[in-house]
Amino acid sequence: APRAMQAALQQVEMHCSAELERYAACVDGHSGTWLVDCDPLKSQLNACASSYSGLVEAIKSRCKPQIDQYERCLKANPARPETCTGKLEALGDCTEGREAQRLVAQQQQQPNR
Repeated sequence: APRAMQAALQQVEMHCSAELERYAACVDGHSGTWLVDCDPLKSQLNACASSYSGLVEAIKSRCKPQIDQYERCLKANPARPETCTGKLEALGDCTEGREAQRLVAQQQQQPNR
């Protein structure tokens, strides 16, 4: 089975490529201020991802504590995102765990919208 987050990201890339590209370009262009400057684009990307991927929603709800901790860390250390590596690893563990694999299998049995 494909890794859960990779499967979710593939769904998002397929349906939300324009939003993904705009957000990535914004982050690249605003190295010190991207958390604030790119937030509207992040919201658009999240809205698109949520509407197309039940898998993204399932992972987001299951891993909300890890996502929140990682985002808080990034906001507290905008100039030093590497300080958040541990939080990112914890988030990765959540998104790739056995439960996430089960969500992927479930999602792949359902037809895409």
